[in-house]
Amino acid sequence: MPRVTIADIAKEAGVSKPTVSRALNGHPDVGAETRERIQRIAADLGYAPSASARSLRTGRHDTLGLLMPLQQWWGYSDIQYGIAEESARRGLHLMVHPLRPGERAEREFVTQTLPTLPVDGLILLMPEGTPRHIGAIAHTSMPSVVIDDRGHRLDLPYVESTNRAGFREAVLHLVRHGRRRIAFVGGQLNDAFAQERFEGYLDALREGGIPYDPDLTLLPADREPTADEITELLGTDPDGLAVAWDEIAFSALNALHAAGHRVPDDVAVIGFDDSPIARVMQPPLTTVRQPFRQMGAAAVRMLLDSIEHGRPPAHFTVPTELVIRDSCGSHEDQ
Repeated sequence: MPRVTIADIAKEAGVSKPTVSRALNGHPDVGAETRERIQRIAADLGYAPSASARSLRTGRHDTLGLLMPLQQWWGYSDIQYGIAEESARRGLHLMVHPLRPGERAEREFVTQTLPTLPVDGLILLMPEGTPRHIGAIAHTSMPSVVIDDRGHRLDLPYVESTNRAGFREAVLHLVRHGRRRIAFVGGQLNDAFAQERFEGYLDALREGGIPYDPDLTLLPADREPTADEITELLGTDPDGLAVAWDEIAFSALNALHAAGHRVPDDVAVIGFDDSPIARVMQPPLTTVRQPFRQMGAAAVRMLLDSIEHGRPPAHFTVPTELVIRDSCGSHEDQ
């Protein structure tokens, strides 16, 4: 079926093509009765305006871009949902562009793909490892916002969550319920989020009047701890485990069960992220919920602020939330 054009509408309405164009775009120099008749005829004929023509006319695509790494991680889906939901609420389209791993793919995106993308702005989800070429986006005319808790700020506005404050709150929950030998289990200290959660652990110890004991710290710099390392840590007789993210907490619970420790009677456990596995662990894991959907929505709002008014604030912080379940031994805070 041939595409309906403005000429078809003009012929049916008995008016000129410029009159049809002005009527469909709401120009005030077209009378209300004529405008309504033209709009009705356009609807009856099934007219759909050309996106490219509208873009040329307005300078806008009404589309946001989302740069996503080709990595499997459950949090990406929640972030993407928040971005899509906020975009739809504002009548915008969303174009997802996958970023292949490697410097060549990064360079090609910045130098070849980005200049031709039919989007008004870009949201970036950054992969592990410091991007070498993606940082050049900050020096282009493309409005961009980063969702990133790994410290790759790239001189761009970014959305973050309260890694340090959220972990501090979780550890203090253990302190308030009598736990004094709280071990920290983490890894990847080279990443900003891991460092911030460790600092939150130290903050809670200081606030609770508990001296820091390095023997109660398991913190490989560039990897996750192994099951054997977690088992060895249990030999220091902790009464609480503050685990930097939920996947490690799963391994920690397995190690505790294998060693005959009762959770939470002997050892209370907290995690971070509130991943899908947290609520089905045995026992269900007390953890800090990352506000991934809210972070996605906040990125859209920041990006639109940049598109419409210039550079937005340097960053926006979305607070985390402590979710208390059975692994910590108490459903009441004090």
